[in-house]
Amino acid sequence: MKVLIVEDDPMVAELNQQFIERMDNLDVVCKVDTVKKAQDCLQKWTPDLVLLDVYLPGKSGLTLLSHMQEHQYHASVILITAAKDIQTVKEAVFYGVADYLIKPFTFERFKLAVEKIQRLATVMEEGNGINQAVIDHYFNKEEHTGMEKKEPPEHPSQNLSKNLSKNLSKLTMTTILKSIKELNGPFSVETLAREVDLSRITVKKYIQFLVDDGFLIESIEYHKVGRPLMLYQLNPNLNEPPFPL
Repeated sequence: MKVLIVEDDPMVAELNQQFIERMDNLDVVCKVDTVKKAQDCLQKWTPDLVLLDVYLPGKSGLTLLSHMQEHQYHASVILITAAKDIQTVKEAVFYGVADYLIKPFTFERFKLAVEKIQRLATVMEEGNGINQAVIDHYFNKEEHTGMEKKEPPEHPSQNLSKNLSKNLSKLTMTTILKSIKELNGPFSVETLAREVDLSRITVKKYIQFLVDDGFLIESIEYHKVGRPLMLYQLNPNLNEPPFPL
C-alpha cells in the first residue's frame, strides 16, 4: 500500500513515517509539506493512503480533499491534525475521510486506523463480495477506543519472564520495571535511562519489548518548539503490574 504523508512539521512527518515503517505492507512514496506538492504526488504516485494535516502553509489541507474528490482519486485519507473545531470535523466527514486523529495520539490508535483501511482494501482486492458481517467488521465503532484491546496476561510477571529474549537480561528488566513503578506515570526513554543509569539505546530495547508485549503503552507529546516526545506508561488494562519478575 503506497502512502503519501502531507505534514509541514518535519519532526512530525518523520514520526508519522516511523509509525508507517513499523507496520506491514506499507511504503511511503512521498512526503511533502504543502497542498501543491501533495497534488503533484497524487498525480505521479496515485497513493492508496494519505496522512493529511490541516494546518499547512498556503492552503488548508482540507482543500486537498476537495481536489481529490474533483479528480476522482480514491485514496483513503486519515487526518492527523491539532484541529478539533466543529467545522473542520464536519468537512472531514463530508469528504469521507477514513479516520480523524487529533495530535497527540498513540501508535496503537494510529495502527487501528491504518489496519481498518488495510482490511477493507484486502476485501476489495479479493473480489468475493461484501456482506453485512464484513461491513460491521469495517465500521465497528469499538475499534476507535485509542488502544488495542488485548486481554491482560493472567500472570504478567510469569509471562514476562518467560517471553524475555536471549538479548535481554532478567536482572536488567527487573531494575527497569522497579524504576517504572517508582516513576508512577508517563516517562520518556531519557528519563528512565537516567533513573537506571543505563544508555538510552539499552533502555529503548527493553521499553520496546514491554510495548510489544502489551505491558506499556506509548503516546506522543507535541511541543511548539523541538521534536515530539514519545512517552510511555504502564498499560492500565493490566489486572496487575508486572512486578516482580
